[in-house]
Amino acid sequence: MFKTITALYVEDEEQIKNIVSSLFGNLFARIIVAADGKEGLDQFNQLKDEIDIIITDINMPKMNGLEMCEEIRKINTSVPIIITTAHNDKDFLHRAIKVGISDFVTKPMNMEVLLNSLKKNIEPILLQRKLDKQLEQHQEERLRTAKFSAIGQLAAGITHEINTPLTYIKASFEMMGYDIEDLPDSKTKDEIVKNISRIKDGLFRIENIVGSMKEMSQQSKMEKESSNIYSTVVISAILAYNKIKHISNVYINDEHFSLDMDKESQTYMVDIQKQRIEQVWVIIINNAMDELMKIKDFNDRRLDINISSDETHINVIFRDNAGGIHDDIFDHLFEPFKGKKESSGMGVGLSIAKKIIADQGNASIDAYNEGNGAVFKIQFTL
Repeated sequence: MFKTITALYVEDEEQIKNIVSSLFGNLFARIIVAADGKEGLDQFNQLKDEIDIIITDINMPKMNGLEMCEEIRKINTSVPIIITTAHNDKDFLHRAIKVGISDFVTKPMNMEVLLNSLKKNIEPILLQRKLDKQLEQHQEERLRTAKFSAIGQLAAGITHEINTPLTYIKASFEMMGYDIEDLPDSKTKDEIVKNISRIKDGLFRIENIVGSMKEMSQQSKMEKESSNIYSTVVISAILAYNKIKHISNVYINDEHFSLDMDKESQTYMVDIQKQRIEQVWVIIINNAMDELMKIKDFNDRRLDINISSDETHINVIFRDNAGGIHDDIFDHLFEPFKGKKESSGMGVGLSIAKKIIADQGNASIDAYNEGNGAVFKIQFTL
């Protein structure tokens, strides 16, 4: 699983360095070796965009491991750092935690413990790469379809050209926001958070305006195809993963959603415009996340997505526990510009979702409150 990973290994003891470097050489795509902290820092400065993980000793000449890590953290706050050490005193551990060390492996090193530590720290990197690749593939597929369907329609063409960079700006901005949340409390942080809130509101408003213009400016001629509804739900959850992972637990047919969920493990086939239906799922998931984030404790938030079928219908039900739909907007829920959710911009998402469902010709959408949350039910006629 490490064959796409580049590692920086810093160790001054020649015998240990040779043994471990040989092991790493068989594990990683590339291993960069340094003999002390200064050389390790120089290597990182030169190759910071390529290095995925750092394994370092502590007691070394010229610059020790912790000093090197402190300098690296000024450049990169997220690269995993594993230290190998014989230290176990509280002062050392406190300093290491303050620096942002990802894990400790005590000397003399147990190779099984080291490998387990590497696996624990590399798995999130590989999952994020998988997500990025899936997002890129899906974006490319949507881009090709949008270009064909928007030919001759000036408005659709313009909104498409805006939407592509907007997607990357919004994703990068959201990730930056999560990093800022981890900063120590201060007056400066409070001001940054206030400014971010204003910018985020503007981005959501632009995104929803662009999305509504694109959807409303074209009569979609996308061909319907036999598609697995379960697969479309899993793909849409993957697309929304960067938001989901910070806000709520999500369950699909009672299975906890994860990036490696098998999207073909269950089958519910129906003729639909696949990409447009995935857009509906993303809209409903994002609406649920916006409401669930108002609940204080992450573990108290939950979104259940259930897919079922009988002889004549396939039903997809989204059920959250965020308190339900407010009475004053219930009758206008699917009308544009009627929403009151602070993070939902112009309030056109659900109107677009209803239009897409109506365009299928074999589907309907309904919303109601049940228990302590909102329910969206989409039914496809077979």
